[in-house]
Amino acid sequence: MEKKDTDALNNELESARDIGGFLDSNRDEFNNYTLTQYLAKLLAEKNMTKAGVINASGLNQAYGYHILSGEKHPSRNKVLAIALALQLDHKETQYLLKYAEADALYVRNKRDSVIIFALNKKLGVMETNQVLEDLGEELIE
Repeated sequence: MEKKDTDALNNELESARDIGGFLDSNRDEFNNYTLTQYLAKLLAEKNMTKAGVINASGLNQAYGYHILSGEKHPSRNKVLAIALALQLDHKETQYLLKYAEADALYVRNKRDSVIIFALNKKLGVMETNQVLEDLGEELIE
């Protein structure tokens, strides 16, 4: 069964008479991933290996494996490095940041706009850092 799009689900919530009925009728619509589960899902969808993502992200190998296994809670920059390595789109990255309990990308923030641009253009970490450096912004690490 295909999931409802977010707008449809939001409209249904706005017109719901009670929250219990809404939750019951939409129990299969909620995403309740942990960061580790979402990363595993993305790795499978993108047909990428942990080693490949860690290498492309520029993360320390041991630390990268700790993040992917759920043993370490990464900083926002580390999550962004993983997003770029996985070649996620903007929406997938927002979900990844959410599951990592990190701030979402915000287009009115100059640095975040550069990162959104990099995601849209499928730039890697090194290329993104070069653009950030050229613009005087903090690097992803």
